[in-house]
Amino acid sequence: MGSTWKTLSGARVEDLPETLDELLTDDDASVHVGTDSKNRGNWTYFVTVIAVPRRVGGGRVLYRSERQPRMRNLAQRLIHEAQLSLELASELNERVTQDVIIHLDVNEDERFRSAQFARSLAGMGLGSGFQVRLKPEAWCASSVADHVVNARHVRVA
Repeated sequence: MGSTWKTLSGARVEDLPETLDELLTDDDASVHVGTDSKNRGNWTYFVTVIAVPRRVGGGRVLYRSERQPRMRNLAQRLIHEAQLSLELASELNERVTQDVIIHLDVNEDERFRSAQFARSLAGMGLGSGFQVRLKPEAWCASSVADHVVNARHVRVA
């Protein structure tokens, strides 16, 4: 679970396993993983999110980001997003007892370009033994990770 993890406020998470243990004290808690990406200049930025919803009071979000040389091909970007989420979910699955649910930023609705990849990417997640959510239920990728990759969580003083 390498990389630099942060909270939405920008605080660095020094020990991810310890932080997860603190967040997952409730036995029926669930762990949601999602990734979104955005092209900026010569780079594609990827943000992978761990979200732990609470019954009352929202939830907690941790994220890490990386950049790759610009990916112009939608299939390449979506596959990389799915791979990042699957790799993290596999690591988390070995560490936590709660369900790990993967959110993929693809839509089954044929009106959207990502629809042609929805079944294949969902199959990757299901074949790896995870529950999978696609848009519009994929809130962890399409809302939370999107929020971070577009820097809407950054507050300007």
